[in-house]
This record gives sequence, structure tokens and C-alpha cells, in this order.
Amino acid sequence: MPEEFAIQLENLGKAFGRGRQRVDAVRNVNLGIQTGVVFGFLGPNGAGKTTTIRMLMDLIRPTSGQAYIFGQDVRRNPGVYKRVGALVKEAAFYDYLTGRQNLELLARTARDYRSGRVDYLLNQVGMDDRADRPVKTYSTGMKQRLGIAATLLTDPELIILDEPTNGLDPDGIKDMRAFIRSLAEEQGKTVFLSSHQLREVERVCDRVAIINQGEVLREGAVSELLGRRSELRIRAIPIQDAHAVLSKEWQVTSDGAWISVRARPNESPKIIRQLVMFDVDVHEVVVAKQSLEEYFLTVTKSNDPTRRESEPLQKEDEDV
Repeated sequence: MPEEFAIQLENLGKAFGRGRQRVDAVRNVNLGIQTGVVFGFLGPNGAGKTTTIRMLMDLIRPTSGQAYIFGQDVRRNPGVYKRVGALVKEAAFYDYLTGRQNLELLARTARDYRSGRVDYLLNQVGMDDRADRPVKTYSTGMKQRLGIAATLLTDPELIILDEPTNGLDPDGIKDMRAFIRSLAEEQGKTVFLSSHQLREVERVCDRVAIINQGEVLREGAVSELLGRRSELRIRAIPIQDAHAVLSKEWQVTSDGAWISVRARPNESPKIIRQLVMFDVDVHEVVVAKQSLEEYFLTVTKSNDPTRRESEPLQKEDEDV
């Protein structure tokens, strides 16, 4: 298995229960995540994200398939985890110790204690001014920051984060986004993260995979996935003629003086030429690219006919 892949999943599956009670939480997941990227793993509640991460970390055994980290089968080569830092679900610490003491204890347990490293990480996650307070006084967001610092204590090459912005305020989310990008761009680390914060994922991730009902539906570079479809808002007169001309080839809707055309970005010149050819006056054109949230909802709804149009995306509190 080549080492250019930080993570490789081959036909990975997990079922719970037997017979009629059997639930396939994860089915035939195949992913190859190259080193040095920030990779987002997205899915609605119960999609199988956390189950996949737990199999990757060898916390539960897969029903089928294999998981590899840096080319090593995780079940046969547990030593590979020395190269991994992971925060799965919420961070857990000794409440009566300070944040600094918790990190020092973890570092000594890992036989990799460096006081300078602890101070550096506390500063990086914005906890240096609160490091000497007992953890029992910390908010959820503060514990999350400390948890991310804990994952980086041994300077791992691969970092696995499950909902890394959980509990953070908007400023904290912005800081965490910049910090995660710096891990890949400045330190060459690979970051694999699951999140329900789709706008943040769009800003921080190089590539994403969307999982629903245990199956990976889409995988690719964020720019490529979102560049496949866009919407052109066109103010044209007469609008009836514009609608008639374009609806022969594209999906078109209209609202008053504007029409909306679902098309690929590179089709814009062709659309304008068609309108001009049929003597339609084009006064204004606005290109609106699909957001990751819109793309996500389109993909997951098409895979799940029971999902209601108005159903909101929620935080994944419990994932099988």
C-alpha cells in the first residue's frame, strides 16, 4: 500500500445486529486520502461518519473491508498510530487539573514531554491565558480547544478531528479554520475532519466526501464539485422570449423581470449567444455558484427520498 495515501479505506463496512435486527451502518466505503491535504467527511445524522472514524482508529472492528494508515493495515500494525493524533467526539480531561497539567500528563504518558511544545500548542489554540485554570471551569469550546492541542502533542503527521469547531463562537471558528489550514500548508500535515459546519468545511477543506445511509455518494475537490453546476440570473427583455429560447436546453425559472438558468459555468457564453440570436435584449447577468451546503442537500436528498424538503441540517449528536 503506497505511503502517498495518509488514509485508504477499501470496501469498509460495519453492521450491527443480526437477522431482521441487522443495521448496515457503513457499506463498502472506498476512499484514498493523499498526504498534505485537509479532507472533509460530511453527512447528516446517522450517516456513518463516526462509525467510519472509529473503525479507522481500530476502536471497533469492521464487518468487512480494511482500513490503512500510511500504507499499514491498522489492525495488523497498531504501531502506525504513533503517527496519528485524533479527537473523536468531545475531549475528556481530568476536571480537577488545569489545562496545562492535563497536557503535561498526556505528554508524559506518551513519553514525549516537552515543556516548550505544551506552551506552543496552548498559544496556537488560544488557551495560553486560561491554561492554569482547572478544566472544570472550562466551557465546551475551551475544552474543544484543549482537546485539539492534545491531539498535536506528539507532532503527528495525520490528524483526525470529529467536529473540531463544536462549542466555538464565531471568532473561535475563524481562528480554528486558519489553524487547520496552517497545519497542512505550513507543516505538511494531513487533516481528516468530520463536521456539520458546511460553510466552514467549504472554506477549510481541499477535498470532501459526502456519506449518507452508510454509503459515500460523492468525493472530490471542493472546487470541482461546486463548479459542476451554477445558476445564471439574467435580466432580459422580453422575458417570455428568453424563457422560451432557453428552456429548450436548460432548466429555467422566472420571477418578474429575471430568469434563473441552471447550467455549468462554462455554458454562460452559449446562453448569451442564444438570447442575442433570437433578438432578446440582455441587460444584466449574475453568476451564482452553488454553495457546499446546497450541493450537500441536493446530493443527500436525492439519495434519501424520505428526507423532507424543510428538514434542517442538525449537529450530529449521535451517529451509529
